Amino acid sequence: MLTDPSADQPYALVSMNPSFESVDRCLVGDVEGKIKELTETHAKGDSFISRKALYVRVVRCEGPQLSLIDLPGVTHNADQMANIHDVTVALVEEYIAPEEMVILCVIPAMSDFGNAEVVKLARKYDAEGKRTLGVITKCDDAARAEASDITEKVQMSRSTDVQLKLGFHCVVNRSQKNIEDGMPRQELWNKEQTLFETSERLRMLPEESWGTPKLMEKVAQIQANRVDECLPKIKAAVRNKLIQLRAELRALPAQAETEADQYRLFNGILRQVHEDLQRRVRAEFMSSDAADRDLAIAPKVAAMIQEFRNHLLSENPEWLGEDMIEEVTDTVETFVQGYTVDNLTGPQVFINLIKRTFVEEGLLKDATEELVDRVAEHLRKVVSHVVALHADINHVLANRLSEKADDVIEERLQVSRQLCNALADAQQVTSTTHGNYMVKLTKFRKTWFQEAKEGMQDLANIVLGQQDSASNDEAALTPEFLNVVKQAQEKPQKLAVLEICASLHVYTGFLIEGFVEMASKLVKFNMVEQLASKLEECWREQLAGNNLQELFPKDLASKKRRQELNDQMAHLQEFKEQLSTLKVSASVQTVPKQLPKRLGQKVKEASQSKAEAAAKAEAEAKRKEEEATERTFIWKVVDQINGTTYEKGQSLDSPKFSKGGVPDLHLQFYPNGDKKSEPESCALYLHAPAGWRLKYRAFTDGGDSMM
Repeated sequence: MLTDPSADQPYALVSMNPSFESVDRCLVGDVEGKIKELTETHAKGDSFISRKALYVRVVRCEGPQLSLIDLPGVTHNADQMANIHDVTVALVEEYIAPEEMVILCVIPAMSDFGNAEVVKLARKYDAEGKRTLGVITKCDDAARAEASDITEKVQMSRSTDVQLKLGFHCVVNRSQKNIEDGMPRQELWNKEQTLFETSERLRMLPEESWGTPKLMEKVAQIQANRVDECLPKIKAAVRNKLIQLRAELRALPAQAETEADQYRLFNGILRQVHEDLQRRVRAEFMSSDAADRDLAIAPKVAAMIQEFRNHLLSENPEWLGEDMIEEVTDTVETFVQGYTVDNLTGPQVFINLIKRTFVEEGLLKDATEELVDRVAEHLRKVVSHVVALHADINHVLANRLSEKADDVIEERLQVSRQLCNALADAQQVTSTTHGNYMVKLTKFRKTWFQEAKEGMQDLANIVLGQQDSASNDEAALTPEFLNVVKQAQEKPQKLAVLEICASLHVYTGFLIEGFVEMASKLVKFNMVEQLASKLEECWREQLAGNNLQELFPKDLASKKRRQELNDQMAHLQEFKEQLSTLKVSASVQTVPKQLPKRLGQKVKEASQSKAEAAAKAEAEAKRKEEEATERTFIWKVVDQINGTTYEKGQSLDSPKFSKGGVPDLHLQFYPNGDKKSEPESCALYLHAPAGWRLKYRAFTDGGDSMM
């Protein structure tokens, strides 16, 4: 029910659509017929009770403004629906639950108020009774009845009577015959008034407790009180809903309508992916999310390299053990001994054993291939995650970036594998420049012919690289090797075996450490350090240009949802501005006893004094000033220019600011205009995050409106 002073006569709109689009006006008297037509259409068959709302808007020149919801009565028996009671109760509860709703419990005058189910439902959701009013109908039946305690029940005079904080109000509705005769409402109200004033029983009721006109005014007053009490909550709900809609709008994939938009989005996504990967490569990436622990790059690759080193060390033969001593001895005796003097038989055995163990049997190559495969698999996992994170605007773009990323990682894997394999092959060259190796062998030879006890101790220390005689490292020498040392004192032909095993033990340790160092650098440089730049290079070369249109297909569903969200936000923003003009009055604890006697007459209070009126005007002006300040941003451009001369096309930016719940706003000012500006003019732009549609005005220092 709305008021419009320009309406010459009341009219109504009836529709299933709350916006009343494409609905013709009708006379108020025709509303009943319109309702029947729509009810027969939408409430039939299994939908005898429909959850779809039917909207009626009545507009007249005067009277209270109300939003009324007419719910079906709670019904227990109906042939059309077996569960009609559950359906009607659920429907009633849905609408009376919100605390801003005023609940009107309609009860026939001759019924038992205490057993009325609607009263029980109202108490469930309004335990304090602050928003529940009992409306007693068919009071003419109580007037004609031989016995009735209607006056006691309405005035709640007995302890056994149902107690409602807002009380009860009595009315008399039109009978079916009155409806068929087309009785005017004024005639009905006159008849109603006559009944309550002349009935010996009903005239005992207070005047403010009966009559349809008074009920309408009373409901309007109660609703006004509810609005006053709930207004802060309504404002908060609107604000939270706007925040929710803005978050959903920001979460929608960005739409690239033009080629320029496509390039802008494409470049932005590549930049974000590149920066994200670089942070992970440089160990700058940190996250509190447990799932992100496995998506770092630097620490994960470092752990793989350490495992690679440990694996090679564990696979290095025990050159001082029984098996290797036996193998070296057999090789010397079978293939080498007899060609030259015994002390020159070692080099070929040494070289062949290094080549066979580390190169021909593939120890180094197998280990490096496993390393590059593990690094590549981890990089695919991380890149796939990063691409999905930053290229989520559409699945086509994300899939294409991931496909090309797999190709780049595979190409980097092959490069690293070839380099590491070449490095492994190079290990058959057994020369070394490592100073410690030469020092150890030199000292080893110097102690060769020392006394047995002293010589064995020194020899053990030299082989282990230790000079401290108190060290416990002597236990690391195998009994087999110590036995060869003893035999060498008496059998010179054992010296070749002794020197070869000792040399292999020392040299292979240096070989593995050096190989791990170089192989890890090759892998890190070719697969990790160059990852981000190689990916971006590939993506720009193979996906940019004419291929951009394929990467940004039109998403009609997102476009439609974006428009819906913008429309909802616009409506909510308008509603929010309307709410800001409302003023919460002092809370009213009880309904006024004296209500207007004529429908549409406004409730008038005592006139205010001049001082009160002035104070009210001052408070209103202060409120408007505070509201304007809250929504106004002031930029002192002159201070920022500070005497600098700006050519046409040169601009300066304001600091970022937030207003009206919109974050990351900033102004861009061209003192001598941008490229599109007329001569001797300036230009000013307001920049906002993508997806925002704003209305704003700008003023110069003199107060002139610029737009």
